[in-house]
Amino acid sequence: MLKTKTIGAKTQKNKNVTTISSPLDYYPTIWLNHKIAPFSSKNARLAFSHSLDRAKWLKVRQKGLGTVPDSIVGPNNIMYNKKGYAGYDLKKAKEYVAAYTAETGKALEFSLPYVSASADSTANAQLLKEMAEAAGMKVNLLSVTTAEAIQKAFPMQFQLLPLLLMEGTGTAFSLPFLVSDTSGGNPTHFLRGAAKLSPALAGLQIFYSILNISSFKDEVSENLLFAARAEPNAAKAKKLYMQATEQLQKEAHVANISFLQYTLSYNKLGGVGELGLAAGGPRRLITNFGIDWTGVWSTK
Repeated sequence: MLKTKTIGAKTQKNKNVTTISSPLDYYPTIWLNHKIAPFSSKNARLAFSHSLDRAKWLKVRQKGLGTVPDSIVGPNNIMYNKKGYAGYDLKKAKEYVAAYTAETGKALEFSLPYVSASADSTANAQLLKEMAEAAGMKVNLLSVTTAEAIQKAFPMQFQLLPLLLMEGTGTAFSLPFLVSDTSGGNPTHFLRGAAKLSPALAGLQIFYSILNISSFKDEVSENLLFAARAEPNAAKAKKLYMQATEQLQKEAHVANISFLQYTLSYNKLGGVGELGLAAGGPRRLITNFGIDWTGVWSTK
């Protein structure tokens, strides 16, 4: 679920501790379920994305730490592209809400899952609700546990779900969530081969699509993504990835409201980040699964 950096803001001001932060290479996403209303409608998806006041979120929920997103991935990512991004525009959001009602004859209404046991998750959900409702949508807050949220995400059983999945500078942790078939339609892929050998294994082919939790198929963006992955020329590959991002953003297949970084504060420790990689070069100091404590010692 979406997290904030309030604690990091406080610890960075404490002169008694040393604080290190990861790059802004984590991209919390709001996954919009295309299988069911309302986000099966492009009008609904654009209305929601345009309703998100990302500058306000940065100020209120992140205490000014970070940047306002202008793409579904951050500037360090090979897919980064501002084109087509449905940023905050309350006027447009209201227009798309009206277009959705004209299209369906119904009000734009959805349920937003959040973890009520978490004060952060509750505050995040409340602010998202306020933003969407300012554009004319109706939002019902749906209390779930973290375990329930994960269980019902694969395959997606919510109308939408805020969840951090995409990260990094490449596509290893983004492309699998943005395509309907991770094999790229390869007829000789091993899961299809296994199904031919044993019909009992045919069900395994669900894993081609299970990570696509927004449950959409966009042949334009998928063809671009797979072409980019197969392209040996780095500059040409980057151009293809950027075109894929533009298409994804024009269709508002996913939304976001923040970029994320992780912060570690410590004192009376030595060796933090000093031990290099066996293959050479520095190791990443902090990731979303913590810090590598190898080579760290107490200076007490």
